[in-house]
Amino acid sequence: MITLWEGDCVRHTGDRYVGTHAGYTRLAGLMERAGDLRAVRVRLPDGTIRVASEYNLERVDADAFGKYAASLGLDPKGRTLVRRAGPV
Repeated sequence: MITLWEGDCVRHTGDRYVGTHAGYTRLAGLMERAGDLRAVRVRLPDGTIRVASEYNLERVDADAFGKYAASLGLDPKGRTLVRRAGPV
């Protein structure tokens, strides 16, 4: 499993949506998979938040985020993507 950092662009491997890592939640009712102790909050290009298991996410580059936003009819340049320092 790859370590994901807040601010990383991520894609859900099953549902294929793309967003930015917006922190974690530990609310049991929001968990995507049984047995998860925490889940990642994913901010979608339209500003909504979805919750996903860390095991169902993969890191992508900002271009993938922009393409996904454009496919939704949103202007990805209107939002600022924050890259935080972390292991490569």
